[in-house]
Amino acid sequence: MFHSAGKLLCSFLLGIAVSMGVAGAEQSIDEISLQDMRGMRYCEFVLVFEDRLMIYNTTNSAAGCPGELWDKLDTNALAEEHGAKAVQLNGPKFWATDAQTLGFGGTKTFGGIEAGYAATLPMSALGSGEGADPYVPFTTKKDQTLVYKAGQPVYEVVDPDGRAYVLNAFSSVVKDGDPANLADQLTPGDGWTFRVRVPEEDLVIVHTSEVPKKMVGDDLRNYYSSEFDD
Repeated sequence: MFHSAGKLLCSFLLGIAVSMGVAGAEQSIDEISLQDMRGMRYCEFVLVFEDRLMIYNTTNSAAGCPGELWDKLDTNALAEEHGAKAVQLNGPKFWATDAQTLGFGGTKTFGGIEAGYAATLPMSALGSGEGADPYVPFTTKKDQTLVYKAGQPVYEVVDPDGRAYVLNAFSSVVKDGDPANLADQLTPGDGWTFRVRVPEEDLVIVHTSEVPKKMVGDDLRNYYSSEFDD
């Protein structure tokens, strides 16, 4: 069963600078390791610009994502404050991984909530509305290693060609906080299926900013990373 909070072990590897090459800007990225994080609560802010989306995430914030502040956020005011066309809110969410190594850049404050730079996505990831279009894979550009421990369940959507995408995190709409219930809650796209399996060995999925990887969202705005490389 998932815990309401995880035990955070942060290992800052200072001096790691990654040029993201986005609109002439550079992000200095610190690599951070997180353990025992299955079920950890977090929130994200999506800054929408003309040519890209920039994601800020609260996972590495000591204060997390306080509900009393999250519920009062004004997205129009946030967009004006941060020079974006729009701001979308993603959360609260809960991690489905057991451990991660990921890169965080500089922090911004959104209505009193501190969040660190996590990723840049192409405009195609926005889809036709809020979040990515369900069951339409998109390419990400970020530094992240996802670890799912042997003997622990993983939750996957599988495309019509049999390629599996593993659940990164799930939303509060998941019944009883248990992603296994997605089997009854989702309406998969044509040819897509949902499954639960228990790997016998650790499952490790690696994203890098140099070699983008595919992700996909389901119809409840939960997001999954591909197990395969293009």
